This record gives sequence, structure tokens and C-alpha cells, in this order.
Amino acid sequence: MDLLTLDHRLTFSLFHWGSSNPALQRFFLIVASVFIYLLPIILIWLFFRSHGDRLRSVKIFLVAVLSWQVLAQLLGSWLYTAYDFRERPFAAIGLQELFFEQPEKAFPSDHAAVMFGVMAAFFGYKYPRLGWLFLIGGLISSFGRVAVGFHYVGDILGGVAIGVIAYGLIRLLDTTLDKALEPILRRLPLKQ
Repeated sequence: MDLLTLDHRLTFSLFHWGSSNPALQRFFLIVASVFIYLLPIILIWLFFRSHGDRLRSVKIFLVAVLSWQVLAQLLGSWLYTAYDFRERPFAAIGLQELFFEQPEKAFPSDHAAVMFGVMAAFFGYKYPRLGWLFLIGGLISSFGRVAVGFHYVGDILGGVAIGVIAYGLIRLLDTTLDKALEPILRRLPLKQ
């Protein structure tokens, strides 16, 4: 059995289990979509805490943008355009839309890319509680996204890899970003 077949079987086993109970399906729809909205709130809170937190919050925001709007979009668009790489699992059962999602490209999961990229950044920039929050939230959210048919398991794993790569790239640019951002961020007032 090849990896895509294994991915398909595992995904549809979880999908059928997740959609077997309407209450369970509603729960998974919520956790699959809502947790990521905690990120901007946390980043805004960090931004106004101290100068060091401000600098790190901007870098964590850059990890999220790089993983979501650059790496995941480039890879997903290329695979979808060049190889007609798979649509979302719910399209395979004939649904045209699920919770405002269209059946377009599924790989990689940009939610997983962001969640696990910022999770790595929170751990790397010495915010272990936030790192654990995003690790647990990312796992629950990703499981929910598979269980409702937004993504295949492989899409989640691809998103995790992209998120970690995005964090690594930002860390490589740490000194350069510090030099570029420091003068700008020093001028902004902090909360009193």
C-alpha cells in the first residue's frame, strides 16, 4: 500500500467516525476553525507587554505569515495547478462547501502550518506555556479538521513541516530582524 492510499484510508476512517454523531461533528467544526483566532489576541497582548516581547511578537507574526501566506500557498498552488493535486476530502463525497470552505486545494494545511510554526516559535522564543497551548490546540484543531473532512492526515503533516521550516527561516534571520525592527519598535510607546 502506498502513502497516498494509507493517507486516504486513515482520513476517511476519521472522517466517518467524526461525522457519525451530529453533536460530535459540531464540536469538531468548532475546534477545527476557532482556535486559530486566539493567535492574534496573544500576539497583540505580547506586543504591548515589554520591548523584548514586542520584538518577539513581531517575529512570531512573521513566522505565521511566512508559513501561511508564502510557503503553504506557494506549495499548495503549485501542486494543485501543476498536478491537480487532491481537493479537500469533503469534495470526494459530493459536498460543494463545508463551513465556508470550497473544495479547492487541500495540501498543505495552512492552519497546521500556522499553528505549529508559532508553536515552535513560542518554544524557541522562551514562551513555553504558549508553546504548549499551541501544541495542544494545534493537535486538537488538526484532528478536528481531519474528522470533519477539511483535510487529509497528510495535509496536516505537510503543514506541520512547513510551519517548522518557516520558524527555522525566521530564526536564521534573527539578528538581521533585530537590527531592522529594533529602531522602529523602540519609538512605539508601551502600556503603562
